Amino acid sequence: MIRDLSAAGACAEQADVVVIGAGTVGLVVATRLARRGLRVICLESGGRQQTADEHPLNAVLHRRAIYAGAAHGRFRCLGGTSTRWGGALIPFLGADLRNTGWPLAMDELSPYLAEVEALFGLPDGPYELAPLVGDPTRPHVARLAKWPAFRRRNVYNLLAGEVGRSANLTVWLNATATTFRVADGRLQDVVAEAADGSRLTIRAREVLICAGAIESTRLLLALDRQNGGCLRTRSDTLGRYFHDHLSVPFATLSVREPAALNREVGFRFGPGGTMRNLRFELGEGNPDRRTVPPCFAHVAFVAPPGSGFDALRDLFRHLQRRERPPWATVGRLLKATPWLARVAWWRAVERRLLYPDDATIEVHMVIEQAPLAENRITLADDHTDRFGLPLAAIDWSVGAADVAALWRAVASFEASWSASPLARMASLDRLPAEAVEAALQVGGGIYHPGGSTRMSADPAEGVVDRDLRLHEVPNTRVVATSVLPTGGGANPTMMLLLLGLRCADQVVAALAEPAGRPAPAVG
Repeated sequence: MIRDLSAAGACAEQADVVVIGAGTVGLVVATRLARRGLRVICLESGGRQQTADEHPLNAVLHRRAIYAGAAHGRFRCLGGTSTRWGGALIPFLGADLRNTGWPLAMDELSPYLAEVEALFGLPDGPYELAPLVGDPTRPHVARLAKWPAFRRRNVYNLLAGEVGRSANLTVWLNATATTFRVADGRLQDVVAEAADGSRLTIRAREVLICAGAIESTRLLLALDRQNGGCLRTRSDTLGRYFHDHLSVPFATLSVREPAALNREVGFRFGPGGTMRNLRFELGEGNPDRRTVPPCFAHVAFVAPPGSGFDALRDLFRHLQRRERPPWATVGRLLKATPWLARVAWWRAVERRLLYPDDATIEVHMVIEQAPLAENRITLADDHTDRFGLPLAAIDWSVGAADVAALWRAVASFEASWSASPLARMASLDRLPAEAVEAALQVGGGIYHPGGSTRMSADPAEGVVDRDLRLHEVPNTRVVATSVLPTGGGANPTMMLLLLGLRCADQVVAALAEPAGRPAPAVG
C-alpha cells in the first residue's frame, strides 16, 4: 500500500521494521521483509517520480573540491537512483575485500547473487571471460558486468505490484525522516514530516536506513546530535573516510582492425534486452595489488553531439523513466536511419553494439580512491533544509596519492594490453599527463560514494559492524554504500544489493528470537 503524508495531519504507527528510503535497495529490502511476514513501514521523502535532474533536499555545502555526486546521481522518489542509473551489476573480486580489511568475505555475500540476477532478469553464468590481456605472472582479468534491460532497471517497476498488494508493507511518500529518539541504547521513535507540516511518528523494533550514502550519513549525524553524541562514544569515524571511484580517460585507441575490436570490446547483447560490457581488473593473484588499488579499465566511445547514438540513448532513458520521448529525439533517429540499419545488423548477427564510425575511442581507468579521514561529511552550522535539518557539508578532494595510484594502475594495464591479442587490433596512445591529472582533480567522482558510515569489526574503527548494525545503537542498521570501507574494483550497486538481502535475512532472524513480542506502543 502507498500513502502520502502530505495533508495527513498528525498520525502515529507501529511496525516491526521501519525502512528509511524507497530507492534501489530500500524497496528490495522492504518487500523482502514484508514477504516474510513482518509489518514494515517504508518512508520515502520524495513523491512517485522525480522529473527534475536535481532535488532541493539534496542540497549540500562543499568545503573543498566540488563533489559532483552530491547534486547528480541522487533521486528522491519510488525507485530512487534506479530510475536513472546505467544498470551495471557486477560483484567485487574476493581480493578487493581480503586485501583491504573488510570485516566479512565475498563468500558470505555470493549466495545472494542468483537472487539479484533473477530480480533484474539477468542471465546466469560467470562474470569472468577467458584471458584477453596480461600474462600468467601479472594477470588482468577480463570481466563482463551485467546490465538489465531498460524496462527492468527501475526497481519500482519490478516491485510495484507487490508493493500495491502487500498487507504487511506501507510506503509513505513525501515523508522525510527528521527526528530520532534514542533511549536505553535503542532507537525508539522516528518522526517523518511533510512540507505542509504533517507528521508521522513511528515506533518499531528495527530500523533500516537505506537513504543513499550521503543522506544516510546526514541522518545519522542528525541522530547523533539529537541524542547527545550517542554514536561517538567509542569512535569519531562517523562521516569520515568519504570516498568515491575516480575515473578519467588516459588514452585513445588507434584502431587497426575495427570489426575485430568491436567484437571484443563492444557492448554485448543478451537475452531479453540485457547487455554486458567488458572491463579489465587486476587479477586476484596479480602482485601489482601490493601497490595498485583495486581498479578497472574499460573502452568507451565518444560520439559527436547530436549523433544517432545520442538520440538512441535519449530514447532509452525516457523509456526507463516511463516517459514519452520528445519529437526531437524521434527526428534525430530518423536522420540516423542508415547508421541504425548497420547497428541493427550488428545486434542481430554479432550481438554487439556497433561503435559509430566518427566516434573517438577512449580507454578509461577507474580507481578506488584512498579512504582518508580528512575526506568527510559533517552537518552545516548555518544552512538547513525546509524541515530545519542541517545540510550535509562535504569536505573532500582528490589527493596526490590518488594521482600517483592512477599512474601505477595505468602502467600495469598498459603492460597487459601490450602482451595481449588486443594490441594487434589497436594501440594505446596516452593522452597528455597534465590533461589527465587535471581531469582527475576536477572530475568529482562518478557517483559511487562510500566510506562515511564504514563497517568494522572494532567499534573504535567504524560506525557499523559486519552485519550493518550501528555499533552504539544495535537495533538500527545502515544499508547504503556508505558502509563500504573501500571502493573496490567494480561498480558498488551489486554489493549494496547483496548486503541488503543478507541484512534483511538477519533482521528476520533477529525478530524471530523473541517470537510473538509486539512492538511497544508509541508514547
